[in-house]
Amino acid sequence: MPPDQATTAAASETAIAPGETLAQLIALDQQAIAMAEQARQHEQLDPAVAELAEQISMHHRRNLTQTRALGDAEALDVTDTPAVRNQRSEEEKRLKAMAELDADAYQRGYLDAVIQTHEQALALIDKHLQGSDRDVIRAHLERSRGNYEDHMKAAMALRDN
Repeated sequence: MPPDQATTAAASETAIAPGETLAQLIALDQQAIAMAEQARQHEQLDPAVAELAEQISMHHRRNLTQTRALGDAEALDVTDTPAVRNQRSEEEKRLKAMAELDADAYQRGYLDAVIQTHEQALALIDKHLQGSDRDVIRAHLERSRGNYEDHMKAAMALRDN
């Protein structure tokens, strides 16, 4: 097989459907928002942790709106897939478990959850960046990646202090 055909064949095997990419990003944003909103209901959070939860909620709401708009603009089928449904199911379990924590454990649990979920999001975004052949989607994923990375680093700094 000539090099150009081999490259094209390899790319098509690793390509991820653009609608699936955006559906998973939507689920990630919804997950971050749900955790942040739950944290904001806790009255005993340190002010810095409460501020982080506020920022996460605001940034992911904005990203969610932009992701949905991109799906509409690109006429993509952004529907739940088995991977998205599994992601949502895991998030429901996490939220339920976190809700049962006392105030001291909750704050640590929230920061740990932000770090863990944002690490998972970064890995997923990186996978989709490698598999995306649409520049507009790649640009959106790169912007989204920056938000996830910033939030993860902020949560790590708060947890480790």
